[in-house]
Amino acid sequence: MWTAPIKLIIWDLDDTLWRGTLADGDDVTLHETRAELVRAFNARGVVSAICSKNDPGAARTRLVELGLWDEFVFPRIAFAPKPEAIREIIVDMQLRPANVLFVDDNPINLGEVRHCLPEIQTLDATAPDADDQLAGLLALQTGARSRIDDYRMLEARVRDRAAAPTLSNEDFLRSCAIRACAPQRMDNLEFAPRIAELINRSNQLNYTQSRVDQADLERDIIDVVGFDSWSIFAWDQYGRHGLIGFAMVDRKAGALKHFTFSCRIMHMGLEEYALAKVRELWPAIDTSAWDGRFSRTAPDWIADADFNDAQIRASLRADQSAPAAEPAIRIMFDCQSAGIAHFSRFRPAIEFDNHPRLFAMRMMDDGSFAEQQFPPFLVYGATVDYLDVRWPGKWHLIDLGLYETCVIRTCILLLERGLRMLVVLPPEEAEESKWRRGLNHTPERARRFNAIWRKAARENPAHVYVLEVAHLLDDPDEMADVTHYHASLLKKIADQLDGWIQDVAFPKGEDRAEAA
Repeated sequence: MWTAPIKLIIWDLDDTLWRGTLADGDDVTLHETRAELVRAFNARGVVSAICSKNDPGAARTRLVELGLWDEFVFPRIAFAPKPEAIREIIVDMQLRPANVLFVDDNPINLGEVRHCLPEIQTLDATAPDADDQLAGLLALQTGARSRIDDYRMLEARVRDRAAAPTLSNEDFLRSCAIRACAPQRMDNLEFAPRIAELINRSNQLNYTQSRVDQADLERDIIDVVGFDSWSIFAWDQYGRHGLIGFAMVDRKAGALKHFTFSCRIMHMGLEEYALAKVRELWPAIDTSAWDGRFSRTAPDWIADADFNDAQIRASLRADQSAPAAEPAIRIMFDCQSAGIAHFSRFRPAIEFDNHPRLFAMRMMDDGSFAEQQFPPFLVYGATVDYLDVRWPGKWHLIDLGLYETCVIRTCILLLERGLRMLVVLPPEEAEESKWRRGLNHTPERARRFNAIWRKAARENPAHVYVLEVAHLLDDPDEMADVTHYHASLLKKIADQLDGWIQDVAFPKGEDRAEAA
């Protein structure tokens, strides 16, 4: 019977949520089944509001006594017409009527609300199967987190905006101290579950009208040759809004594949913030289909936060999951790092590189390695430093001994600090189309530099280990090129990483460091 996904249930009180009429002096008793449904819907991400013709003070007092007041957002309790009150709730919560269910025992109220809001869904609380219908609706919900706190923040912002009618919208937003952050490319992989949920749940602000399977989304995020991606986090004086937006550009088509936001951040300028991030790489990206829906000017009231700042990164990750443990493993494979980490069973103990926070072999020449953090176990993708572009000003020296000198210095560092490093070596017999000859990543260089690492591993067997990608390849198209791998190959590398950690860290099979 449901014509659209339900995001909000608006409840009447008298003879709906409780038995009796409060204004008539009845000793109202809670409808226990429906109270439990309110709590259960909250747990699955469907919030509840109240629209009731009652004295607000008396109704709140009774709801507090019943332990239910904190289960609701945006209550409208007053002796006033319900259609307008419900319209205000929906507008303030920035939802569409189609995604709202109104539950009431009075057919006149239900009819008036349907007349004013034709798309709204309604339920007669006196229907014999009303509770069964609600239970069936609950069973359809796949959400796993409450959104009450999210809407509490929105409720506070709406209240403060109403209390400052003389402020322009821009000045009010400046007063909110909004900050935003836009992790890029593989940094988004760990947020894929929330991104998929956002894309599939969003309607009003899903500008590309896209839907996605999480596995397909992860594949596209991993494919940094084919796609650029940005997730958008925001927070302000009202609290932390979490991951509220996502953008992805199909590099081959030069077009946005996803451009989606939570309705909770409507009118805050975060679409404009995200578009400005996209246009740093794609200045001519076409958004003409959305003309009039939001500005194309980056908002000056949003402060940009850098995901590469360790504190920012930790706080955003904590918003999505439990705080990470102190890293014991670091994957140093540029944009491929997150993909390997994603597939590892030791993921909670892994820190991974992504430009610009990365290790490069040239650091062993200029001394900047001293600024890097090296946990006990390192995984290094050697192939990325076989490119000339990784050696600004010194690319012409790497084949003349500079690269080997840096490898020797790396071995000394590992020995001095008691570190262990798994070096992932590129194949030497790849198809011609897989080489990056324009950057001098050639078969000849791969053979020469791979040999340097094999020698280092022979001479330092307790500290340097090599993993040959050639031994893992079943299909040449598991690589986009010799520095970019597809998900199937990254998973194989992760499996080898897990086995290596098991062997060197837990030689007796004691998985104490593996996250539960």
